[in-house]
Amino acid sequence: MAASHSPSLAEEIRMPDREAPRCTPEQFQEWADHVLDPTERIVYRGPSLRAVAMPMGGVGAGNFALAGDGTLRQWQIFNQVNHSAFLPGTFFAIRAQGGRRGGGPVTRLLQTDCFYADDFEPALSTSDYMIPDEARVLARSGACVDDIEYIGEYPIAELRYVDDELPVKVSLQAFSPMIPLNSKDSGLPAALFFFTIENTSSAQVNVALAGSLQNAVGYDSAGGIAGVQCPCYGGNVNRAVREEGLAAVEMTNMRLPADEPAQGSMVIAALADGCSIQERWTDFDAFWRGLSQCGRLLPAAPAGPSPDGRTVNGAVAAHLVLAPGQSAQVAFVIAWHFPNHYVNWSQVGFGITDTKSRFWLGNMYNNWFGSALDVLAYVRENLDRLAGDTRRYRDTLYDTTLPYWFTDRVSAQAATLRSPTCMWNEDGNFHGFEGVRGAVNSDWGCASGCCPLNCTHVWNYEMTLSRLFPDLERTMRRTDLKVQMTPEGGVIFRTVLPLYLPRWRVPTGGEHTNVACDGHWGTILKVCREWQQCGCEDFLDELWPELLRAVQFGFEEWDDDGDGVLDGPQWNTYDLYFYGHNTYCSLLYLAALLAVEEMALHRGEAELAEECRRRFESGSAKIDATLFNGEYYEQRFDETIPGADRRQYGKGCLSDQLFGQWWAHSLDLGYLLDPGNVRTALNAIYRHNFRHDFVGHVQQPRVYASDWDKGLLTTTWPRGGRQEHPMLYADEVWTGLEFQVAGHMLAEGMVEQAMHIIKAAYERHDGTYRNPWNEIECGDHYARPMASWYMLEAAAGRVYHASRALLGFDPRVTPEQFRGFFITAEGWGTFGQHRGERSQSNELRLAWGSLALDTLRLGLPEGAGDSPGVSAYLGGAEIAIDTRVADGQLLIEFADGLALTAGEDDLTIRIEW
Repeated sequence: MAASHSPSLAEEIRMPDREAPRCTPEQFQEWADHVLDPTERIVYRGPSLRAVAMPMGGVGAGNFALAGDGTLRQWQIFNQVNHSAFLPGTFFAIRAQGGRRGGGPVTRLLQTDCFYADDFEPALSTSDYMIPDEARVLARSGACVDDIEYIGEYPIAELRYVDDELPVKVSLQAFSPMIPLNSKDSGLPAALFFFTIENTSSAQVNVALAGSLQNAVGYDSAGGIAGVQCPCYGGNVNRAVREEGLAAVEMTNMRLPADEPAQGSMVIAALADGCSIQERWTDFDAFWRGLSQCGRLLPAAPAGPSPDGRTVNGAVAAHLVLAPGQSAQVAFVIAWHFPNHYVNWSQVGFGITDTKSRFWLGNMYNNWFGSALDVLAYVRENLDRLAGDTRRYRDTLYDTTLPYWFTDRVSAQAATLRSPTCMWNEDGNFHGFEGVRGAVNSDWGCASGCCPLNCTHVWNYEMTLSRLFPDLERTMRRTDLKVQMTPEGGVIFRTVLPLYLPRWRVPTGGEHTNVACDGHWGTILKVCREWQQCGCEDFLDELWPELLRAVQFGFEEWDDDGDGVLDGPQWNTYDLYFYGHNTYCSLLYLAALLAVEEMALHRGEAELAEECRRRFESGSAKIDATLFNGEYYEQRFDETIPGADRRQYGKGCLSDQLFGQWWAHSLDLGYLLDPGNVRTALNAIYRHNFRHDFVGHVQQPRVYASDWDKGLLTTTWPRGGRQEHPMLYADEVWTGLEFQVAGHMLAEGMVEQAMHIIKAAYERHDGTYRNPWNEIECGDHYARPMASWYMLEAAAGRVYHASRALLGFDPRVTPEQFRGFFITAEGWGTFGQHRGERSQSNELRLAWGSLALDTLRLGLPEGAGDSPGVSAYLGGAEIAIDTRVADGQLLIEFADGLALTAGEDDLTIRIEW
């Protein structure tokens, strides 16, 4: 990872001016020529801080965001959505006295207002740029630092506070623990703040570093807060807590019933000795004067619960004396515990007409902690491990030869798992909306999760959860097949909670269906994915009977003639029926057939495997023969069928036309169609659907790209044939779809085209107009962009079968010199490759956990032959192996198996030909 700082993205990239009519071919070519240039760490500063807001919080535990101005915004820890929530009494501040000037104290809020006065025309469909009114009040009341330099490498935000008046350098590293394959520690309702203070002067400096938090217990996530006033406040109580090495303020509410949705607790703590505490304050000016003049927080007078409509703030401060050249670090923790999670979104459309009962969900963290103080105690006891493993993940992920911005797009999407889009309930089950409503679409009614719940077709694209926390992903499969399945065997594509309530039903023969064709076959593919990732036979055994029912249902519903091509109306993620033959749904079917074949052969069920193979071969041949137009795959249907006269794509070039092939590559299932046709179609998608700007194009019904942006349209009609009322969303840059297409292109070796698409998506989220950690579609933090994880795997050519203890790599990007992150069932680390003219060396280094390996599969270049010389070394000592070459892949087998453990010996392979 590069250690130096680069200009902000907005300064670094020469893009068309906002007033320019079009991106000229010359401008685009100049841009394209530099897409793969080496890039250093991106530093957001000045105007590029405006829309920056990195979520802090655990998986399914609620979150707030550390914004580019240094404020803590978007408080959504209360089991409810409110993208605009701001707690006014919440901030960090510093007072420093001494140093080279030797004058009076300098007191600063650790936030900046450097862009508050700018004239700004925001991008559509976004809200992260909005500065809360109370943030402006706070900035006017105190003194802000001049600027902030912000580096965001999810899950870690690093901030440097720029102010020449301060006699010290101040920096912050903030994150909530995130450790892949360790879901509990990644689901903590807490955020950590590590401040580093460095005295760069020639004289001693006295420093007070303060953190303040508003007691928001009782907040209903709906009303606005002015200072300490809000109609939902009252009965709030703060209590100072002192222990060795810790000073904290615990925040509760004495008036709320124990089962009230807003009941809970919060805490702010400094992990240091000698701290001062102000357990209650309500007047910022008095607080500021006390800190500035005294250098300590003044004790508060005794008081009872806050009166109706008001709350109190609490603060802790660490105190340091720094000699010239000395630096010190202080850790702060904000933790919360709001156990009473109830269904708070409408399920009337799914048949749950009872809108008055409280349907209990709880939070997974209820099983571990009884209060915010319990959370704090756990974090404090495990601080070094939690921080060390989180940093290890970030450092390992970013220690790569892939472009920095590429890794950023992959890492950023995991933020969605820690947004209100996702919930991890007390029963251990993980669920997800499509996105979360907020300021972007508040006109839809009350803020809540958008498009409930576990939508099988939108979550068809998600790969991030399945890799980072596969145990949570497996709970979704159990819900799909054990709870959601209809008596006939269809997988209902939206989930009702709690799980004991009746499932969503629709009238037989009605206009709509509760079984989405793409989501149904995607569920089967996801079962294969989870089995491959975990290698757990119990998991497959448990779901196998239901999976067989799902397969049979699909045969009868959409392929009753057994020709391997789906017929009839096929409800799908575009919120419509596709009629007739199309590759969008049928390729998901073909991929599912191969997945079932693999699982059936593993279980010894030859008859089922044979039937799947027969249908696959028939369908593959028929699709190539009838739907490929020589350039891409079309949809063929009879327009006289009722409903088919509108909302179809027909002769259009659909960016999603090879979605099933993306799935097949991710599961190492091989090609579904003629490989040459597949690559030709991908080239057509790039040629027809990737736009260099959107000047003159009407994006409808929603706008997710500005005129000067680049991006991939969902559908175009280069050969004509567009219906008067074409398929929905055809004219949009559909959030996350680009990552699916780009990941597939990388798997095919189409590196240049893939990188253009990914870089365009990255630039749209440069912090100036859009948040790098919030990709919006139907709400904030939309689920579909979590398809990005496969881009990482496709770039490395990674395959993994835990049940066979097989791991493989065949880098598509810079195979001559490649290094990148990988993850398996029980560990993660770095794969490296160096390829010369007559040799190749590879290395596996495990950074966390363990890895059981029977077979390592490595790609070889053309000309390597069928019998290269291969040697393997574990920690420098040669070990015995068996090798063979098949289809250009070298298979290295460890007869007795190989066990790698983090922190122990690395595996090195040397190949010569």
